[in-house]
Amino acid sequence: MKILHIENGRFFYGGPQQVLYLCSGLNDHGIENILICQPESDLGKIAKDHGIRVIDLLCKGDLDLSFAFRLFKVIRNERPDIIHCHSRRGGDFLGGIVARCFDIPAILSRRVDSLEFSFLTRIRNAIFVKVIAISKNIYNILSLSALHLDKLVMIRSAVDSQRFLIAVKKEEFLKKFNLNKDDFVLATVGQLILRKDHQFLIDSMVNLRKLYPQIKLIVFGQGQLNEKLKLQVSELELKDSVIFAGFDLELDNYLSHFDILVHPANAEGLGVILMKAGAAGLPVVAFNTGGIPEVIKNGETGLLAEVGDRYTFESHIDRLISSEPLRTKYSLAAKDYIKAEFSLQEMLKKHIQLYESICDE
Repeated sequence: MKILHIENGRFFYGGPQQVLYLCSGLNDHGIENILICQPESDLGKIAKDHGIRVIDLLCKGDLDLSFAFRLFKVIRNERPDIIHCHSRRGGDFLGGIVARCFDIPAILSRRVDSLEFSFLTRIRNAIFVKVIAISKNIYNILSLSALHLDKLVMIRSAVDSQRFLIAVKKEEFLKKFNLNKDDFVLATVGQLILRKDHQFLIDSMVNLRKLYPQIKLIVFGQGQLNEKLKLQVSELELKDSVIFAGFDLELDNYLSHFDILVHPANAEGLGVILMKAGAAGLPVVAFNTGGIPEVIKNGETGLLAEVGDRYTFESHIDRLISSEPLRTKYSLAAKDYIKAEFSLQEMLKKHIQLYESICDE
């Protein structure tokens, strides 16, 4: 069986990480993979290091006919059994269309939680034999759309819990981010875009720093709001407390050394970083939205506030800072929960079963 994967994300965020997990696991099971990536993408570079065959194809969006033509030639030469589209920006629509030209079944992994009824969305739904929802939240949303339910399947994203049993030394962590041993360090991880609501979190840091002068917030990610957020930090005189670390491919190595992960997103399909935090034993404060409650059990593995409730969000952070026993309790519970509910083995098994069922039809 040969699977051709298409993932157009340039940075190694949650979606591309899931593609790497899947391709690596399929390789281990003797299933041939070809991965179509953007040139110079993080995923392409890392996948090559993992022994995955990568073909770089530039894609500029849903109407990039040059990408479609080059993809046509790749598929004509490779003749995969299934084409698995993992992203948007042309990777789904054009990938599905080209697959149709060869009568090759195409499937789509859906990672966003927006409800769409556009003409283009209806076409996307029609060209795929199966659409994979990566969370129960997304499954429920897609079930309300024009998508036929017999096409819809849920396969949750997963995380490699074993990966977080190994971490760098605390001294190296402190040195890398120029921290003192007495600092209480929050991390937030995600694209710097509106739905991640970093503005909310930065505003909250004003009150939190008054209570805890030693508090630090490290912001990981890149995006269109980068300069605006830095200006906000400057205007609020938070430069000594908020650090912008950009996109860090080595973040997993340091994750267990932070004190709390704060995730102020007001919409979220599932949240791979939340699973990683749980696997690393990092307590989480987030909003009760989208797929987040599937990962964070409020009052058991972390704390959730309702979207926009700044008082409760800040109070949750305050509560965790002031109670090391509570942080330890959530840390241990989160490790067990993530290992049980979001295992790589289960995710891989369900994908293989789906591929086999499609090939047998």
